[in-house]
Amino acid sequence: MTNYKLLTAIVLSLFVATLSAQTYEDILRYSQPQYSGTARSMAMGSAFGSLGGDFSAIGINPAGIAVYRSSEFSFTPSLSLNSTKSDFNQNSTIDNKTSFILNQIGYVGTYRPMREVKKGIVSTHFAIGYNRNNNFNYKSMALSPESDFSLTDVFRDDAYGYARDILANHSDLTALAYNAYILGYEGQDSENKEVYTAYLSPENKVNQIRSLDKDGNSSEINISGGFNISNILLVGASLNFASLRYKENFDYIEEFSPNNGTPLYDVFNHYTINNHLDVSGSGINLKLGIILKPTNQLRVGIAYHTPTWYDVEEKYGVNIDATFFNSIDGSNNTYANTKGNFDYKMSTPDKVVGSISYILGKIAILSFDYERVSYSKAKFKATQNEDIIFFNDQNKQIKSNLKNTNNYRAGVEVRINPSFSLRGGYSFQPSAYKQASKYYEYQNISGGFGYRNKNYFIDIAYQLSKYDSDHVWYPDVNAQFDPPAEYAKVKTTNHSASLTVGWKF
Repeated sequence: MTNYKLLTAIVLSLFVATLSAQTYEDILRYSQPQYSGTARSMAMGSAFGSLGGDFSAIGINPAGIAVYRSSEFSFTPSLSLNSTKSDFNQNSTIDNKTSFILNQIGYVGTYRPMREVKKGIVSTHFAIGYNRNNNFNYKSMALSPESDFSLTDVFRDDAYGYARDILANHSDLTALAYNAYILGYEGQDSENKEVYTAYLSPENKVNQIRSLDKDGNSSEINISGGFNISNILLVGASLNFASLRYKENFDYIEEFSPNNGTPLYDVFNHYTINNHLDVSGSGINLKLGIILKPTNQLRVGIAYHTPTWYDVEEKYGVNIDATFFNSIDGSNNTYANTKGNFDYKMSTPDKVVGSISYILGKIAILSFDYERVSYSKAKFKATQNEDIIFFNDQNKQIKSNLKNTNNYRAGVEVRINPSFSLRGGYSFQPSAYKQASKYYEYQNISGGFGYRNKNYFIDIAYQLSKYDSDHVWYPDVNAQFDPPAEYAKVKTTNHSASLTVGWKF
């Protein structure tokens, strides 16, 4: 029983992960790059590390600012559709979410000497603007009708042995279930241990629903500068003020199924567990880069991104609403909740980006980026002394569970005529988990076109992104020891369409 109670506690902690969201999985959420930016960059798979001349390129390699030949202002609105397909117990459920977002807005200033020169400082550049790095908007639902197991079985076993007054004054999920009368006290067993029940008979079944809704983004305000040396060496740097906002609402619903046995007097009709999390953070990072042009056709770039040092604030809570077939204390409804807040510091992984591109005259551009992300170096840091031990353990988990990844991006642009171009791109991010898994392995396919003249430009892009994931459901409570966790398998598809409008002056 000791091993079983330990695993039960672990599963409950996973089930309410939003109540303590400082885990290695949150490092991935806040630091995995999902570049969007301008439509031209998106269409070419964000493989812009050595091309430059695009506002999004400054966020990948700040030396790209020195490619500009004129000043420029641009902005990029975008439409995003998130679609998920969840499979659990041979039941498939599809859900989706649509978002209108701003990918980018920015100004680049280009300054040349009074007399044009070919050697030395050919031009200097300054830029300020906004780039969105990641979009957290997401929605999924999973169903399990006529289930033989209930989450209340987990609560019942977790509560075993706790005195009623101790259980009632805890703030964990099992205590909330007891305070909402989902669990009832039965008495003591032969070992003088307290025993609890959910009033479900062996023949009873329940209908279950899991719903997960996410909002938010991570973004940067960039202040960048650079210069062009002899049209051969381009140098740039940017100071970036980062922000993140993440909201999560997770609902778990169980409904007594009347098709399988008569309910006992005190059994629930249905209940809902709502976990909600609101995260906000601000931080700072520095990016340095160079681009070398050994020939007019070939460009080679390298950039380094420091970690982003964040100050993070979390507000979290969990509510349980329940209704019953029969009255409890004069009412058929019960409610229990807990809430709190938590502050901490976080440093995301640093990155190295290597790039190469080849310009085929006025016909086409080929570009490739390689990105190394050091997830194992990410860290949490406590702001309160009493949290130091907890965060030290989380940092050990980061090193034990996450690895460094090699990300790849490739793009092509074909010029149909002097004003019109077609574009395509592909990018791949392997899983950052050390255990061999294809979960959270991102593949992006993109395409688009653009029109440019002397004074303005318009670009349009579409991107398709796919990845697989899973969500823990509940443990197999029939097993005496080491019960396996049940998972809902989720396939996620993101469709994004962007429009960039820009002016040159």
